[in-house]
Amino acid sequence: MLHRRTAESRQAPETIESGRAAATAGPISRRTIVRGVAWSVPVIAVAAAAPLAAASVGPTLKFVNGPYSVGGCGDLNDVTLAATTNGTSPAANTTVSVVLPSGLAWKDGFTGPRSFTTDPNGKVVLPAITATPNATSAVSMGASMTGANANAPVTVTAQVGAKIYDVVSTGNPPATGIPLGSVAVGHGTFLNPDGSLVYFNTVAGKAIPLATNVTSGTTVLIGGTQSYSTYVSGGVARVQDVATGVTITAAGVPNGSTAVGHATFLAANGDLYYFNSATNSSVLVASGVTSAKVSLFSGTQPVLTFVAGGVARAYNATTGSYVTATGVPAGTTAVGHSTFLAPDGLLYYYRAATGTAIVVSSGVSSATTALYGGTDPYVTYVTTGIPAVYSVTNGTYQTATGVPADSVVVGHATYLAPDGRLVYYNAGANAPIVLDTGVTSAVVHLYGGTDPIATYTHKLVC
Repeated sequence: MLHRRTAESRQAPETIESGRAAATAGPISRRTIVRGVAWSVPVIAVAAAAPLAAASVGPTLKFVNGPYSVGGCGDLNDVTLAATTNGTSPAANTTVSVVLPSGLAWKDGFTGPRSFTTDPNGKVVLPAITATPNATSAVSMGASMTGANANAPVTVTAQVGAKIYDVVSTGNPPATGIPLGSVAVGHGTFLNPDGSLVYFNTVAGKAIPLATNVTSGTTVLIGGTQSYSTYVSGGVARVQDVATGVTITAAGVPNGSTAVGHATFLAANGDLYYFNSATNSSVLVASGVTSAKVSLFSGTQPVLTFVAGGVARAYNATTGSYVTATGVPAGTTAVGHSTFLAPDGLLYYYRAATGTAIVVSSGVSSATTALYGGTDPYVTYVTTGIPAVYSVTNGTYQTATGVPADSVVVGHATYLAPDGRLVYYNAGANAPIVLDTGVTSAVVHLYGGTDPIATYTHKLVC
C-alpha cells in the first residue's frame, strides 16, 4: 500500500485532475478517500485556529501588594488594588467597592463596605484598616467593580493578652503566644480559653505548652527559682518540672480533683491530698476540707493551711506534723500561709510557735499571706475598703498609700483596682507602683524569696 501511494503522489497534475473528475462521476474509491483526507487536513487546522485569534479579555481587578498581615489592634496601610478594562489597559475613574471581614475595620471604626474611584493608572490605595481585638488569625478582604471581583487573605498576628512584671528590675515583657481571655494561675503560667495550660519562659521569650484539657492548675517557685507546675488534665492529677519537662501522674489522687497549691489537690468529696513525688505516693491530709492554701517554708517545705470540718488547721508535708489553729473561730476560710478569714470579716493569723491566734484586722474583704525571704510572714489585705500590709514578725502595719480603695488582693503587696489597674505597694518608699491597666487577672510570686514577679492578663483596647 505504501508503494502504491508513493507512486500516485508522483502523477502529473492532469492525472490528479482526472482522479477528481472520476470521484465526482462515479462511486467513491479507496484512492479518492486517501486524497480527500490529504486535502482536508489543512482546512480543518485553519478553521480551529480562527476562534483563538479572536479571543478577548474582560475587565480585571486584583490586590497587587499582598499578602497582607497585621497585628491585633494594629493598622494595615497602603493596600492597593489595580483595575483594567481588558487585562492591560488601566480602568481609570472606575468605582471599586471594598468589603472588610469581621475583625477588620476602617480607621474611623466603620465596618461596612466603602467605594473608591480609581486614579488615571487604574489604581486605588485604601486608607488605613485596623484589626480589632477579636480578629481571627486568618481573614479575607473582598473587592468588586463592574465585571470583576478580587479577594485577598489577611493574616492577623497573635494578640498578646498577658504580661510578666518584675517589680525589682521593672522588666515587663509581653507573654507572646498567650491569647486574650486567658487567666493567670501561677508564676508565668496561664490557663487559656481552650483548656491548654501554658508557661511563658521570659528568658527564651516564648510560651511552653504544659498540658491540654486542664481544669485547674498553678505554678510555684521551688527554692525560689525552680518553676514547678501542679494541675489536673483530663481529670488526672499531675505535677511537672517546667525546666526538664518531666511530668508525673499523682498516684492515689482521685480523678476530677482540683489543684489548690503545690502538689496539693482537693477531691470532690472534700478529701485533701498531698502528692510526694519522691515516693510517688499521695498522703490523705484531711477530709471534709472546704478551703486550702499551700506555702513553701524556706522555699522548699510545703505547708498546707486548710479548714476541715470547720476547724482551722495546718500540715507540714516535710515533717508530717499537724497543728490546730487554736483561737481561730469555726467556719473560716484559708486565705494564705497560716491565715484565715472569718465570715464576719475578722482576719486571723495563727502563730504556730506560740500556739496563739492574733486578729490582724476587721472588715476585711480580701487577703493573703506570703513568706518573704522564705520565712517572714507578710499579710496583704483590704480592710473596710482600705488596702494595707502587716508584717507578722515585726508586728507593724502600713496603709498602702496611693492604692485605690476597694481594690482586691492578688498577691504579696499587690492589688487589682476596680478600674483594672494593677498596683504594687512599695512599703519601703511608702508609694504605689502602677504595673499596668486593663488587667483582668493576676498572681504574684517572690522570685528568690524577695523579688515580686506579677503574672497577669489584660484587655487589649484599640
